Amino acid sequence: MAKFRMHRGALALILLVASAGFGLAQSLVDITIVGSGIANPLIERMAEASGMAAAAINTTGTAAGIDEFCNGEIDLATTTRKMTDAERAICDAQDVVYSEMLIGHYLAVFVTGGDAAIACIDEAQLRELLKPSASNALTDWSFASDAPPDLPLTLLLPPGDEIAYFIADSVVAGDGLRLDAETLAAGADVAARVSETEGALALLAATAPSDISASVTVLDVASDSSGNCVTPSAEAVESGEYDFALSLYVVVNRARLSANESLAEFLQFIAGEAGAASMRAAGATPPTQAAYSLNTLIVSGADDALGAGAGGDYVIPPDLSGEVRLVGASNGYQTLSRVGDMLTESYPRFSYNFAAAGSQAGIASLCAGEADIALLDAALAADALDGCAAAGLVTLPLALGAQATVLVSNAGDQHSACLTTAQVNAIWAGDVENWSAIDAAFPDQALTLFGLSFTDHYTDIMLQTVAGVIPPVRRDTELDYDPLYRAAAVGNVAGGLTYMSWPDYQRVLANEQANIALVSVNEVAGCVEANAGSIETGAYPLSRRASLLISEESLAQSQVQSFLWRLTDEDNWSLLERNGFVGASALDLPIIRRNLTTWFAQAEAQYPAEDGASNENASAGDETSEDASG
Repeated sequence: MAKFRMHRGALALILLVASAGFGLAQSLVDITIVGSGIANPLIERMAEASGMAAAAINTTGTAAGIDEFCNGEIDLATTTRKMTDAERAICDAQDVVYSEMLIGHYLAVFVTGGDAAIACIDEAQLRELLKPSASNALTDWSFASDAPPDLPLTLLLPPGDEIAYFIADSVVAGDGLRLDAETLAAGADVAARVSETEGALALLAATAPSDISASVTVLDVASDSSGNCVTPSAEAVESGEYDFALSLYVVVNRARLSANESLAEFLQFIAGEAGAASMRAAGATPPTQAAYSLNTLIVSGADDALGAGAGGDYVIPPDLSGEVRLVGASNGYQTLSRVGDMLTESYPRFSYNFAAAGSQAGIASLCAGEADIALLDAALAADALDGCAAAGLVTLPLALGAQATVLVSNAGDQHSACLTTAQVNAIWAGDVENWSAIDAAFPDQALTLFGLSFTDHYTDIMLQTVAGVIPPVRRDTELDYDPLYRAAAVGNVAGGLTYMSWPDYQRVLANEQANIALVSVNEVAGCVEANAGSIETGAYPLSRRASLLISEESLAQSQVQSFLWRLTDEDNWSLLERNGFVGASALDLPIIRRNLTTWFAQAEAQYPAEDGASNENASAGDETSEDASG
């Protein structure tokens, strides 16, 4: 895979644009910019649109631009990727404090005229379709299960010097794309050409699918990483689920940002709606709101910790000691215990203690000063913190996301399209053997159940609405830990039903299991379908949140600070997602860590260390700790 290899035609176009103006210092130069020949034309256009500053722009390429930037005399470096560890080390060695800002994306999308009758195409299929090799070239739509197998395939590609071609070439193995494809003329009416061509599949650049004519179908792409069919968008790119895109970054020298008003104004323009409009006009897609929020923080200088890779300036003390006391629900404990174990291994004088006593006991212990952190698995009741208020204890929340159990039925069983929580409990914790015994309106059909272990975590989530102690799943359930097997069994058995985690259901979708349906659940407010949004918010009844409630007084202690800081590094935070938590996105980490450093400072001011005590918290530049964020 030639991820960032420049196609010769694209390189020629970029050099032509560069020779027309880049690198030519203006009479009044307020901002100096070096870097990517792909990003620089967009930056120049935005600089002109801002009307705020003159810029000297030098096109050197991403790697050479970062190298020059790290000498400390350049305001901005433009890139088409994040900085590498080696590049960060060069800047660190030169004492250059920087921040990286994601400013937008170029998207490549795939469209058909509708006669292929598909809405989603696999990324692996696209790689196979576009590969330059002449052997085994796909010439019809037989690869797509929903398309007419005898429909001829006509591949329409942009010229080799256009950004969409370059993006696809960077994703597909080999040099260039298929030579037998028809080249779309520059400025051609692509919608008309696709509509009039039998079996057409066209590649083109677009700021958003909505910008493309309604006469063609913009295809979703099934991600290699998750199996989800995703619509081309900034959200899908930033989540790592859409690869046919090129992201654009600027790296800003924070010292020069503080001293250069023109630079600050220009970055404010980029981080605002005017910059987004300018980006759309140039054919690029603005980033997500989360990225804009982070950019705004960087430009405002609200937290200098957002320099040096946007990580924050907290450093775990090399002589870390003390105990962290955790009490509450077990939801999320797998990740928390890993964090505690890692710290224990690195710092022998550090320890942590966890008591699985439930959410209410966790809150009670926290309010009594017997715990530093309470683990919760549900939203707080209105009076839950009355004890803390009475004790004068301030608490701070940190959400970890939510897990969910989803039900999967045979697609032909319309009666199980939506089940109440009472019916779910009757099915999985009872002894009924026929659907008609669950509801008189249901058919006289045998109930066949496929599930997990009797005491599996996702079994507990499914049965959490049972009054009293959660029972084990019924003994006559056919047990199998493979969600693909269970889904296939349900698809082949009328009256079949199974359950699984949300990530396992994504695996089933990626496997294209036929004849299954996702079951909606009704607790009180009507049928709710499981999706990322309903799980994260708790609207889906068979979901369970996980969050931390932290004592502000404990936040003044280095062992608690270090525990939370290690929890929110990218590797540990991503473990939450791998364990099925929805809402624990690495994209949120810069803001989470910014909040943590603010909380730490507030707690230390409110609860200063006693004489002789030390709550070491060095700057990000202190390289004595393995956790230095630079």
